[in-house]
Amino acid sequence: MNAVKEIETSAIMKILKEHLGIGEEYSVIIAVWQQEIGNNKVELCGYKSGTLFARAPATAYINDLNLRKKQIIKKINQYLGKNLIKNIKCEIK
Repeated sequence: MNAVKEIETSAIMKILKEHLGIGEEYSVIIAVWQQEIGNNKVELCGYKSGTLFARAPATAYINDLNLRKKQIIKKINQYLGKNLIKNIKCEIK
């Protein structure tokens, strides 16, 4: 019975991930984001249509992100193996 539940759960999770766009690509994005940002102050909040959305506690973090935006986008796309990310938008928490 547990095996059936596990199969059902994994099938449901797969469908949800595909529907929400958080498959393996999003896992790669999160890993590269953490590596490139180097702190937990700028929080990755989501992804939609080629744009990453983030939040930061102060404008200084947003300014730093904006200065490095092209570099971060390039690095993420290199790891993904395609030009999926086009922009990063960040707002104050």
